Amino acid sequence: MMLTMLRKFCAEEGGTALLVFALALFIVIGGMAFAIDMARFFAAKSRLGIATEMAVVTAAQNFRFLSAEELDQLATEIVRANFRGTDLLTYSDDTIAPPSVNLATIAETGEITLTASVEIPTSLLRALNFFDDVAVSTSISAVQEMPEAEVVLVLDSSESLGSSGRLGDVTSAATAFAGSLEAEVAQAQGIKWALVPVGNAIVNVAPHNNWLEEGAWPENLPPEGPGTTEWSGDLAEDRWCVAPRAGTAGEGDTLPGTAAFPLILTLDSEIDPDTGQPHYRNITTADCRPERIRGLADSLSLTAALGTLEGHGSTAYGRGMLWAERVLSPQWQGVWSDESGLPVAYEDNSVEKIAVLVIGTSAADAGEDTLLANSCARMKQNGITLYVIDYLAPEPTPSLLRHCATSGGHYFRVTEAASLRRAFFTIAKFMTVVRFSG
Repeated sequence: MMLTMLRKFCAEEGGTALLVFALALFIVIGGMAFAIDMARFFAAKSRLGIATEMAVVTAAQNFRFLSAEELDQLATEIVRANFRGTDLLTYSDDTIAPPSVNLATIAETGEITLTASVEIPTSLLRALNFFDDVAVSTSISAVQEMPEAEVVLVLDSSESLGSSGRLGDVTSAATAFAGSLEAEVAQAQGIKWALVPVGNAIVNVAPHNNWLEEGAWPENLPPEGPGTTEWSGDLAEDRWCVAPRAGTAGEGDTLPGTAAFPLILTLDSEIDPDTGQPHYRNITTADCRPERIRGLADSLSLTAALGTLEGHGSTAYGRGMLWAERVLSPQWQGVWSDESGLPVAYEDNSVEKIAVLVIGTSAADAGEDTLLANSCARMKQNGITLYVIDYLAPEPTPSLLRHCATSGGHYFRVTEAASLRRAFFTIAKFMTVVRFSG
């Protein structure tokens, strides 16, 4: 049929039909060229949008953990790597230059805006002398926010870790970890922090003397009675500890009002020759560490506690993780402090419960292994996310620690201070909340 039409056009003496045909053919080919290249541009726009979206989310997650130069380089690499991966642009032999990337940040609000643009060469439109290149660009904004979370740090603070110098690495990295998250834009509650120093099986729970077995706490000491004390303020604020409870209460989150704790506190007194009054001293066993367990509070309390943490005692990581469970258990709401609503219920999906366990030594008592395994299992069952950092813990402890973590991706084996710090920052990035602006 097409051949017949061509013969008729050629037979026309005035050539008018041939001119019309040529014009029509030009319009048809031009329309086809436009459609083909527009499809190419839309494919490029879509691919660039996906690449930019991936890059801005990653940049927002790393906002507080990388320098401006590192952040810009990371975003550029992600955009270019993901844009280059499309097959929709390969039917042309023209070389496409890598996208240009511009990153703008607002520290006060935690917002990042990423703008990416690329020049896409035309195909048929170029042959028709219409266009050589067409600019395609996209811009996406994201915001980094502080997560809503209750976080307990369970840190190996044994004498062995302290004497090796690694405890200083741990406290420094933990302080930077908390600081990086607190630098994010606060939303509502933000993060509440707790600290469990891992040392001996007996732990310092000052000032909660109401958790004790009836009649265990000494009374009628100064200022109620005559005499003086070697400590300042209330005895409940001084160094004293509790021993593990017997039976099942010693292995779970049973409240102290249901099963009280045995007191570890020894006092003596001698008559002051100048006043004739007794002078009281706290000579509690050296197994009672000076640093107390800190319930959920703001980051200032955590930072101050980390600054005074020293190596003390042997490693009782099972007992330490059990206390972390109690710190996060809603059964203990109002027991650690008078602040209402802490810890929140396990069913409250708006607040994530997290425990970060850092261990670098082995436990002297094999019973600690069972306590750790059981406590980790209960915490995971209750939806608590468990991150574990193994800082050169000797065999067979690493296997136990690996099973404690929520998953293989939540376990980190580190060998020196730099990798320890990176592990903490990786955890911080996992916790970071990123949302798109607008």
